Amino acid sequence: MPNNPTHLPLTASDPSEHSPVTTDEIRVMVERFYEHARDDELLGPIFAQRVQDWDTHYDTMTRFWSSAVLRAGTYSGRPIEKHRIEGLTTQHFVNWVERFTHVVEHEFGPERAEVFIELSKRMAASIAMRIGIAGVDQALAKSA
Repeated sequence: MPNNPTHLPLTASDPSEHSPVTTDEIRVMVERFYEHARDDELLGPIFAQRVQDWDTHYDTMTRFWSSAVLRAGTYSGRPIEKHRIEGLTTQHFVNWVERFTHVVEHEFGPERAEVFIELSKRMAASIAMRIGIAGVDQALAKSA
């Protein structure tokens, strides 16, 4: 699948909020999310510095979210280590969750997005805590 963001559909192929999310829809969501994340003043520079091959990153993140939500068993990796980045703050995690929430709600609708949103909040707080950044869960609660 070409990763030219201008050719991505504007919405998920099946807008029904009651149908299961597919791996193909997750791939579109992942690409759409990174379009938004790269525009973020805090997140953009980090991704620009750390991601050299976007196709590979999209593949990895599609496997990650497919494993997390669909229990596909397609991801193996060390996400904590990938997030040990000098200078990360609570606000980086808040921005990530806010942008992610916006994209998954747009792509999947509120009901199908709920599982992604809840997982993203838990993961953000957990990863932040494990790399020594406190207070992400409280900041996310305030931003809700």
